[in-house]
Amino acid sequence: MLCMPYSFFCQALIPTPESAFEPQLPFNTEYIKSQKVRSISFDIIDKKDFQIAEDKGLLNYYEFNSQGLLARYYYTSIVKIIEKEYRHDAVYHKRRKVSNAYTYTKNEYVYDTVSTTYFYDNLDLLKLKRYNDGAYYESKYYTYSPTNKIITEKRCKETNAADNRSEFKLGTQTIMSEESFEYAVTGKHQYKKICKNDEGRVYKEIICNYNDDRQLLSLNEQYTATWITQTSDFVYNAKGQLTSATYKSNSNGELEQRRTYEYDAKDCLLTEKQFKNGTLLKEISYITDGSKNLNSYVIRDPNGKSMRIVKLAYRYY
Repeated sequence: MLCMPYSFFCQALIPTPESAFEPQLPFNTEYIKSQKVRSISFDIIDKKDFQIAEDKGLLNYYEFNSQGLLARYYYTSIVKIIEKEYRHDAVYHKRRKVSNAYTYTKNEYVYDTVSTTYFYDNLDLLKLKRYNDGAYYESKYYTYSPTNKIITEKRCKETNAADNRSEFKLGTQTIMSEESFEYAVTGKHQYKKICKNDEGRVYKEIICNYNDDRQLLSLNEQYTATWITQTSDFVYNAKGQLTSATYKSNSNGELEQRRTYEYDAKDCLLTEKQFKNGTLLKEISYITDGSKNLNSYVIRDPNGKSMRIVKLAYRYY
């Protein structure tokens, strides 16, 4: 991405190979920093075809540090729907009944909030990512080589000893796994990533291929003890913008996930389509203003015959 024209950095979203299959939007760090964006809140409306749009109270929130890096991300999901019955009394006007009493039902939602907090070192490299779902905390700790490649990843289950749940004070910590990585250059545009488990044994090798602009073209993952393989392929247009990302795996039957991207005349992300085994799952239309700021987007689900309309609200430093 460092070889892309500077004008591409002056916009809110830039899809990358690293973000292609992540749930978060690919917000552009340089743009967020230049605009001094502190946080973005999402107003979400769901609508079934031929039905009235409904606000279910869902939340989606991004928070950034002063360097434009994602510091916190959380979202809510509905875990239970409770149907409650209400009674509306009869209405009188000057002792004359104008409407009868009646009962009606209304859905009330029970939510689950899932959040991830990100911490960086003095080089703006991610050193800790902490996931939280209710009382469950799981963290990943990273260390880097002198060339800024990840060389260790430690995954831990943790408890929060703070009285206030909005804060975090480390209580107990259990190491769930610890991996280490080595890198070997195997060609002008290729290197091998060697993955080792906590016993120091190689369990997976990844071949990474790049183009002349140092953009990732493919990942080929091979598990050494089994027949499982995973591949990822990335395609760019003449301007260096990512136009397609494809992931294939045989770990649970044959799976293919694909993302395609289209851009407008100002090089802003316009549409994204998500496929699974050749079937279109989602089509996302992005709406940006004259300053290349993302104002809203619409997610269309052709199979569920529904859409989600999302509007963004920004806070600044």
